[in-house]
Amino acid sequence: MQTQVLLTSISLDDLKSVISESISSELQKFSPAKPPIQDDQLIKIDQVAKILNVSKVTIFSWKKSGKLPFYRISNKIYFKRNEILEALKKIERRGF
Repeated sequence: MQTQVLLTSISLDDLKSVISESISSELQKFSPAKPPIQDDQLIKIDQVAKILNVSKVTIFSWKKSGKLPFYRISNKIYFKRNEILEALKKIERRGF
């Protein structure tokens, strides 16, 4: 069996890019797929602050004023992702 070798010139940056893409492609075959984000997933205040790009103090203020629906489980506060996104739309429309 003969192996055919093809020699071409390629820039160092292009070579790095080809190697990086090849490695990423192969690694994706072995990494577990991320579970889909559930709309009714309960999230903590830190995550809400990141999603809305505001401080935790603002989240507590909006929660207290009734702008953000929340759930208390034991002594912890949780929010539903889909309700937070809906509340954000309302907040943006009203200019709170």
